[in-house]
Amino acid sequence: MNADLTFNTIVFKKSYDLEGKSLRRSITRGINTPDDLVIMSTDAVEKNNIPSQRFTGRIDRYDVDANLQKIQTSCYFVFVVPATATQGQVDDVKTTFKAAVADANFMADVLAGQK
Repeated sequence: MNADLTFNTIVFKKSYDLEGKSLRRSITRGINTPDDLVIMSTDAVEKNNIPSQRFTGRIDRYDVDANLQKIQTSCYFVFVVPATATQGQVDDVKTTFKAAVADANFMADVLAGQK
């Protein structure tokens, strides 16, 4: 994986990389209020005992609230790739996920408790 990652204008610089886990951090808003990107991967066994690889990502944003307390707001994603999945099947899921996240209504509905 690339050491540093840029999404739109946010540059996440790699802080560390351990077996199965990495941290990248953006401090453009200040050293005390970073944006973190944590990516983890692990082997897993999913339904029907099919070996898989599970990738988990988390974006943490640190801010200071009205009481001057440091707070952390987070968003997670999990991507499971069965060993028997074709590249086309994996690409289809990635495309659908990217389209959903890019749609403003998707996140608004999620945060509004849409079921």
